[in-house]
Amino acid sequence: MKLKIKKDEILKGLQRIQGVVDKKNTMPILSNMLLAADDKGVEITATDLEIGLRGRYAAEVEKPGAVTVSAKKMFEIVRELPDENIQIRVEDNNWVKIVSGRSQFKLVGLPREEYPSMPDVAEEGMITIAGDDLREMIRKTLYAAGENDARYVLNGLFVHLAPEKGGLKIRMVGTDGHRLSLIDRTVEAKHKEESVIVPKKAMLELRRLLEEDESQEGFRIGFSKNHALFKRGDLVMVSKLIDGNYPNYQQVIPQQNTKKVTIPRDLITHAVKRVSILSKEKTNALKLQLEKNLLLLSTNNPEVGEANEEPSIEFKGDSLAIGFNSRYLLDVLMAMDGQNITLELNDSLSPCLIKEEGNDLYRCVVMPMRV
Repeated sequence: MKLKIKKDEILKGLQRIQGVVDKKNTMPILSNMLLAADDKGVEITATDLEIGLRGRYAAEVEKPGAVTVSAKKMFEIVRELPDENIQIRVEDNNWVKIVSGRSQFKLVGLPREEYPSMPDVAEEGMITIAGDDLREMIRKTLYAAGENDARYVLNGLFVHLAPEKGGLKIRMVGTDGHRLSLIDRTVEAKHKEESVIVPKKAMLELRRLLEEDESQEGFRIGFSKNHALFKRGDLVMVSKLIDGNYPNYQQVIPQQNTKKVTIPRDLITHAVKRVSILSKEKTNALKLQLEKNLLLLSTNNPEVGEANEEPSIEFKGDSLAIGFNSRYLLDVLMAMDGQNITLELNDSLSPCLIKEEGNDLYRCVVMPMRV
């Protein structure tokens, strides 16, 4: 294999795969990437056996071929090279030689035959969703998904496709049992009703790809029995799905909360940030009291001190005192857009529903705690 490629082009490909390559070294080959050159350019592939990412990049290929080489070392080398063309060639015993200007490197490579192949997922029935819509859906739900939760189905986002008048409704849900986030979008597509659970790491990598550029080009998404497929142009990502039944999240969403408060998002976000500085590190407990035209936020930590703040609001209902984990509350507030948000409450033991004012397509629930 022998090729010449621009630094920016290969660096883009190497950056994309850094989050995918296996850091645990369960199998040494998984810390490598597959570099494959043909007359159409060069393909860079990485997998950790759960997620696979493949992209094609423009290159002048003198001699086609393929090799696997350390993804981390290759990235670190290319990143530091000057902005010139980079020559890559494979020598005897799979040694990979990298030359740019007066710099030369040789990396140990392995034959392509040892590298695991990405699963083939049929592209039939794939649907297209605008990149910015998909990015927003992931951003607004991923924070609520579980992290190494014993209930393994919570360690991913629940994606539900449902045909309806005017198109296909895509719903994304994340929850860890303490908070829940749900968002709906409708796209012009025909698809059967389907539900899958996509692992958190896959959604994190997909979000990174979507945040790379502000491209309006649609992402195509599709599902097989065991895998999810995401595709845009020459960029392909495949992820294993989480097998299991997602909990009935609908029963957690309050339907008839009696107390509603609308408040500027920035006002309550900064107030919660300030007051929670003195909350206990383990519980992050924050007390929220509603009185007539008054919201009182307070924390009390005997080891450090106490804090309170009283943002003025419009509220005419019965008074209420309720406790929350301030970190969970902040995660929700930071994910919200728009000028105002609405808090819907019932009593001190019932979950709180938080929405952007005038937007019923995005709903968040935070469970209360004793303070």
